[in-house]
Amino acid sequence: MKKQINLIIKYCYVSLLIISVLFSFSSCESEFNEPNNNFNSAPPVVVSVSEVKEDKAVTQGVLENTYIIRGENLSSLVAIYFNGFKAGFNPALLTDNIAFVKIPEEAPVVVENNKMTVENLFGSTDYDFSLLNISDFTEGTVDGKKVVNLLGGDFSETSAVTFVSGSEENGNLIELSANIISIAQNEVTVEVPAGIEQAFIFLETSRGAVARSASFGFNYSIYIDGLNQDWSTSEWGGTHDLASTEFALGDSSVKSTREGWSGLTFWPDNATINFSDFDAISVSIYGTGASGDSVNLALNDFAAQVQLTLVPGEWTKFVIPLSDFYPNGGEPDTIFRMDFQESSGTGMPQYIFYVDDFGFL
Repeated sequence: MKKQINLIIKYCYVSLLIISVLFSFSSCESEFNEPNNNFNSAPPVVVSVSEVKEDKAVTQGVLENTYIIRGENLSSLVAIYFNGFKAGFNPALLTDNIAFVKIPEEAPVVVENNKMTVENLFGSTDYDFSLLNISDFTEGTVDGKKVVNLLGGDFSETSAVTFVSGSEENGNLIELSANIISIAQNEVTVEVPAGIEQAFIFLETSRGAVARSASFGFNYSIYIDGLNQDWSTSEWGGTHDLASTEFALGDSSVKSTREGWSGLTFWPDNATINFSDFDAISVSIYGTGASGDSVNLALNDFAAQVQLTLVPGEWTKFVIPLSDFYPNGGEPDTIFRMDFQESSGTGMPQYIFYVDDFGFL
């Protein structure tokens, strides 16, 4: 009998333990699935959005930048969307009045209705908020002036474009405002300020956003409105003018008047140009002859060369990867000479072309 009582007591103990464990799991599950009692049972309210760096209120954000959302009922946020694209955020940093969010690189910048959507456990709200990004740029000429076409969006409310080079730390900061030629939702065209060799382009909108482009211009210039002081020129079979104003991308260009197969030479007198320091040569050439006229650009006493076809009456920009000169290897350590040799082969007594914006990328 005593044995049976002990078995009954043991059975009851085990049963109570099982019930206790099941109750514990049930309580945990309820705790994770039910809203915290500290949450306000109301949809989110957005009062303002500010960029983190300066904490300045804006109504447009830049891709990959981080922003502060201020409002109410934000501690129970579950999702934030920019133009329908979901953004990541850290729930541990949420308070009822503040949330931090980074705008995804993939978020669309040009849509019909620009919205930031904020969603919590009890509802969602939309906030008027557009996105800004400079995805790329192209270069060209308009009425003989150098222009840059900024691509991306949403540029509808562009207020200023500035070319910035150097830095305050180095004491060489230069900020030049650009003349805006045209504004569209996904493209802005501006005139390049005189004297710019290398710069970053900043586009500002009336909604408080500022986007920055990739580096524009040369890593090392040879001729931009004037010859680099460490270089000199020579020639054979013709003449040249280093300060021609007849056709120029800016103030002046190099006018090269050539006989057939003659050439214009550039020498780095006081500089060492390491081949491995650069990726490409960039040059703009204006043709004045017939369609199909060409020049050869040669390196180091014609050890390698590429042919460039000119367009009569137009500036043509050529960007030639240095690897194009040596497709089979054998690259030199340095570049000590560059020649523009007339190569049309038509037997004409004179060929004229202009060289400008010449240098290394």
